[in-house]
Amino acid sequence: MVADDLADYLFARSTGHFASLMTLIARGCRRAVRTGTEKLTRDLLDQVRNDAAAEAARRELLTAFDAGKLSARPAAAGAKALAAG
Repeated sequence: MVADDLADYLFARSTGHFASLMTLIARGCRRAVRTGTEKLTRDLLDQVRNDAAAEAARRELLTAFDAGKLSARPAAAGAKALAAG
């Protein structure tokens, strides 16, 4: 669920830092259990505060992901072959 649906969002929220990612996921899980949501969604995670460094870079990264300029998902093997060829 997280890797397929939220990869770009989580990268932007954590700015690629593992500790920021784990903090966000842990806080999100606690909120999901506390609220009865029982699922990590973008809406739920938008309500979770992360560390200051990650939050500072968040808007810029989210804009790039939303515009399709960046992606945290690995390219498919076929797409890599086409790009190399």
